[in-house]
Amino acid sequence: MIHSTELTILMVEDNPGDQFLLEELLLSSGIKIRKLFTAESIKQAHEVLKSEPVDIILLDLSLPDSFGINSFTSIRENAGYTPIVILSGVSDMNTALDAITLGAQDYLIKGDFDEKLLSKTILYSIERMNNLQALQESNERYDLVSKATNDMVWDLNLQTGEVYRNPEGWKKIFKTDYDPVQFGSEEKWVKQIHPSEREDVIKKINQFKENPSFQQFELEYRFLRADGNYAYLQDRGYIIRNEQGKAVRFIGATQDITPRKEAERILKESEEQYRYLFENNPAAIIIWSLKDFTILEINESTEKHSGYKREDLKGKSILTVGLAERAELVYLLAEKALKDKSFRETHVTRIISKWGDKIYIEFVSHRIDYMGMPCIMALGNNVTERVMLEKQLEEERIKAQKEMTNAVISAQESERQEIGRELHDNINQILASARLYLGLGKTAGDTQSLYLGKSDELIQSAIDEIRTLSHSLIPPTLSEGHLKDNLLQLFENVASGIGTTIYHNMTEMEEQFMDDNFKLAVYRICQEQFNNITKYAKAGSINFYLGNRNGNLELRIKDDGIGFDKARKSNGVGLMNMKTRAALFNGTLEINTAPGKGCELVVQFKLPLLEQIPAK
Repeated sequence: MIHSTELTILMVEDNPGDQFLLEELLLSSGIKIRKLFTAESIKQAHEVLKSEPVDIILLDLSLPDSFGINSFTSIRENAGYTPIVILSGVSDMNTALDAITLGAQDYLIKGDFDEKLLSKTILYSIERMNNLQALQESNERYDLVSKATNDMVWDLNLQTGEVYRNPEGWKKIFKTDYDPVQFGSEEKWVKQIHPSEREDVIKKINQFKENPSFQQFELEYRFLRADGNYAYLQDRGYIIRNEQGKAVRFIGATQDITPRKEAERILKESEEQYRYLFENNPAAIIIWSLKDFTILEINESTEKHSGYKREDLKGKSILTVGLAERAELVYLLAEKALKDKSFRETHVTRIISKWGDKIYIEFVSHRIDYMGMPCIMALGNNVTERVMLEKQLEEERIKAQKEMTNAVISAQESERQEIGRELHDNINQILASARLYLGLGKTAGDTQSLYLGKSDELIQSAIDEIRTLSHSLIPPTLSEGHLKDNLLQLFENVASGIGTTIYHNMTEMEEQFMDDNFKLAVYRICQEQFNNITKYAKAGSINFYLGNRNGNLELRIKDDGIGFDKARKSNGVGLMNMKTRAALFNGTLEINTAPGKGCELVVQFKLPLLEQIPAK
């Protein structure tokens, strides 16, 4: 309470007699005084206000450095919320009243008040200033709230029909300045409501007024704006009633919900569009609950693929209606989806249709929230033909792999036979002849040197034959730059062996981009083909090309020999061996030949080679 509070008082008075009289009245007034400051000028008063907190100021308007209303305005600038009471002479009455108008709390006529009136004036002035300060702070909060919110606060007096609306809120909603003449009554406001909703809004307002059980209200309607468009508004508020329960005021806030209504419209259209896409999607769509595996929704494509009708599946467990080949996979999928809200997985499963057919479906499963619960939406396409084709291709791949393996084994066996035949028919015969000459040399006497010399020739011949055979078996050195050198050595050996001419072109070959394994494969293909030419072609000339052409590495070996019938010799071990080596590096091999027209081998490898060479 103010009565029990000690006050700090500033007395601004230059007359010593008035000072003494005022001090005596203050001391006898019963007011508890903590401090009493006396200032004889405006300047001294400012110095006190700067250094000390003051509860009330008693101000004489006639001072040495200021006079009249200027004294009040000068003090008020530094007084803040401190109440000011004017001490006025009779001649200062009009000035004192002007000061009251400008914010002074009260005035006292000198010589015309006692200690009781002085006490009451001081206490009431402080109380009024406190109330004024609280009101101003409340108004400031109201203004801040009005600026911070997009709502328009309003107050409808039902007895007068007048409405106060917050101009700041009005401008935010309607983008125009508030016109109290046009919209300052309930009647004028109602006229702006959309005609199709006006009657219903009036009816609800009357219900709120007449029914005492309503303490709050809420309305939604369309309101005509100045630009000719309608805004969706929502009114919410409180009904103030008198002691008899009669409504006397509506206090509420108006919010522009046009964006929300527009979003609802778009959402509705989106849902309708989703429903259309859901029902007419060529993919089978199944929505099932992650909690109990219940099927919640299917579309027409699901009916078409499975043969089941909607009523056959909805409400049933996906585990029991033939749509899940293996229940444990469904459990695993559900476990992963429950842990990951962004779950997405693609898998192929086999279902049993209503007619008993086994159908392969590729499902893309997403986790979604449907009807307030975590669910899986699975979009499926019938991939039965693709799966069957993949199985067929896999069988063909396995068959081709077996053929390649058999070809490699056959090539190895053929090579062993060739080595055995070479050792038996050639080298063994040479060594046998050498042994015979050695035996004759032991008993030849004077001709011994002749037989020994012949034996030496035969042994050297056997060594040369063994060296040639070894060279054909040992992989050549094929590090950087050596493929070309080894091919040139191969050309020389073939040309000298069968007396043919070889024309070669390797200028477009980029050997630095080739792996050693790949070089060896190319070399073996060339070696095999030249071996075929040597044995069977009877060629007078051979054209050889190895280089980059049309984005591929191309190998061509063409001879002018006797050729052969491809239909009769298409499955030879040598040809299969070359095809196998080419296929290892994604190459293709083709033979162009006919009887009497020579033979051309064409092998093509796709570039770049380093990305396609198999790992060692």
